[in-house]
Amino acid sequence: MHKKRRKNRLSYYAKILFAISLTLLLYGFILNIRDNRKVLDPVDDVEIYSEDESTVTITTSDGSEVIPGDVVVSDGDKENQNTGTGTIPSPNNPNPNNDASSTSIEDSNQKLRLEIQNTYGVMVRYGEETNGYEVGGFTTTSIEDPNVVRDQLNHLKNTLDLYPKGLFTEIKNGGIPLSVYLIHHYSNQNITGVTDSSYTYATISIAAAHPFEESFYHESYHYIERYLFKRGASFTSWDTINPAGFTYGVVDQRLSYTYGLDANAPFVNDYAQSAATEDRASTFEYMMASSKASCLNKGTIVHTKATQMALTIDAVLNTVRPDVTEYWERYL
Repeated sequence: MHKKRRKNRLSYYAKILFAISLTLLLYGFILNIRDNRKVLDPVDDVEIYSEDESTVTITTSDGSEVIPGDVVVSDGDKENQNTGTGTIPSPNNPNPNNDASSTSIEDSNQKLRLEIQNTYGVMVRYGEETNGYEVGGFTTTSIEDPNVVRDQLNHLKNTLDLYPKGLFTEIKNGGIPLSVYLIHHYSNQNITGVTDSSYTYATISIAAAHPFEESFYHESYHYIERYLFKRGASFTSWDTINPAGFTYGVVDQRLSYTYGLDANAPFVNDYAQSAATEDRASTFEYMMASSKASCLNKGTIVHTKATQMALTIDAVLNTVRPDVTEYWERYL
């Protein structure tokens, strides 16, 4: 009799445990569905962004030009000049400087590439190494002329030197290693550069057919911002800086500094109006430019945006110190 009662009690408790387990399993399934269906904002919801989430940002030459300012600010021995001698290629002539000394130039390029990789922690690919590279639905054409490769490598080295020492290594050690692909052009020849990144990798490709520095400044900010987001930073108040009623994706040329050189314009160019991420990357181009544009004067909307960006970078990156004026902060 006692054994029968004990057996009944055990059966009763087993049923209760089974019901609880089933309820928890069903609840977890519902939560998973809700999370998967939620549309994440890349700024506001960064803390729950998937580690596998990747994005491709494509920059074109249309409406994204940088207008030189009137004030040139020198930065000592940091000269952002092209030290190569190769001819800038055209789509119809990707190999303008083919000569008998190509072997020695290629050896020199290899040494320069290794110097860049060892100094800045950035992997560099060019020539045959980029054959067949596709990104964002576009194919690419490799650089065949070693002289042009040399020019691009020198551009890259001089440009990287403008950033705080150790910045790219810090981001690499933080889980997002960077590779830079030096290519001749994309299948859409208006494209200047592309950043393909996630929370575990990043590839920046730059077309030699366009000015190197502007392209790299823009794409490098996308890379830096990817790391800011991974570390939990956000720009939740960003939209409040813009004019009331403005919506990204609806371009009004009158709001762009490039339209009438109005210092009070809320955007540096038309491309900045396409998305908040492009707004910041385009603004960063102006922060890195060799001369100061009036839209960066204190009290302007663009200055407010640039200041918020600089403060956010200061707060996240250990290699960027608040008590040091970095190259991108010299106009602020």
